[in-house]
Amino acid sequence: MMIFRLANPFGLLFLIFPFACLLIFVLNRFIFKKGVKITGVSNFEKGISFSILGYYLAVLSILIGLFLIGFSLARPQSGIKKEKTVSNGIDIMIALDVSGSMTTRDFFEQSRIDGAKKITKEFIDKRKGDRVGLVSFSESSFLKCPATVNFTLLKSVIDRIFIDPQKQSSTSIGIGLASAINRLLQIKDSKPESKIVILVTDGINNSGEISPETALELAVSEKIKVYTVGIGGSDEVDVALLQNIAQKTNAKFFHSKTSGELGDVFAEIDKLEKHEIETIEFTRFKDIGYQYASLGIILMLIGLILNTLFFKRLG
Repeated sequence: MMIFRLANPFGLLFLIFPFACLLIFVLNRFIFKKGVKITGVSNFEKGISFSILGYYLAVLSILIGLFLIGFSLARPQSGIKKEKTVSNGIDIMIALDVSGSMTTRDFFEQSRIDGAKKITKEFIDKRKGDRVGLVSFSESSFLKCPATVNFTLLKSVIDRIFIDPQKQSSTSIGIGLASAINRLLQIKDSKPESKIVILVTDGINNSGEISPETALELAVSEKIKVYTVGIGGSDEVDVALLQNIAQKTNAKFFHSKTSGELGDVFAEIDKLEKHEIETIEFTRFKDIGYQYASLGIILMLIGLILNTLFFKRLG
C-alpha cells in the first residue's frame, strides 16, 4: 500500500505567503476595486472576455505555483507499506570482538574475524522469527545494527566490518558485553527469558572502564543468558572467564574453529521461551518534493509570461 508523509511539517508555514497573496488579491479586486487590467489596443477588438480570462489565469498560475513551492519545503515523501507480520521468537544481541588480534590468520587459512563473521552469518541464517542485532567492541563498543528481523541488512553490515591490521587495539570484553545487554534492555516488548547475548572473542580482557565481572553482574540481575564463543588458540583466549560468564548466566561456552561446533548453541537457544514479535516493514521513503517545486516554478513562469505579454495596467 502506498503511503505518504511530510518529513518537515514546519515547511507548511511557508503556505501563509501564497494565502496572504490570495487574500490581498481578493480584497483589491473585489472590495477596494483597485487596478483594472485590460488587453493592449491590438487585442481589444477580440473582446474584454479574453482579457479577464487571461488575467485570472495568470494570477491563478502564480498562486498555485507559490503554493506548490511552499508545499515542497515540507519535504513530501512517498513509500510502500508492507504487511504486518507476527512471529514467535527471541531477541539476540551479538557482541563481536573487532580488536587488532582478530586479523591473525590461524582460522583454517583465514583470519579470525573472517571466521567469526562466517560463523555469525551462518548462525543468523538459522534463526526463524527472532530479532538479531550486532554490537562490535575493542577498546570501546559500537552499535552496528539494532535488533531486527531484516537479516539481509544485518548480514550486509557484518560483511562491511573491517579491521586495520596495523591498529592493534586492546580488548574490552566488559564494555562489549555491557553494551549488548543495555541494547537488549531497551527492548520493552519482551521478557528477560527471551533475551540472550552471544559474545564472540579471541582474547582476554585488557582494557575498559567496565570489567567483565561488572557486566556479568548486570546480566545475572536482568536474567539475560550470555553464550560465549572463543575464537583462536587456547593460549590466547581467556577460557576461564568465558566459561564463568556462560555458567553464571545458565548458558554455555564454546571454543570453536568451525560453525559446525555451534550446533548445540542453536539447540539450546531453540529451547528458550519465545514471545510474539510484531513487525511492520517500510521501504525507504523517497523525497518527491522536487516534483512539486518544479511544477510550481513552471506555473509561476507561465503566470509571469501571461502577465507580461498580454496585459498592462492602466491607472
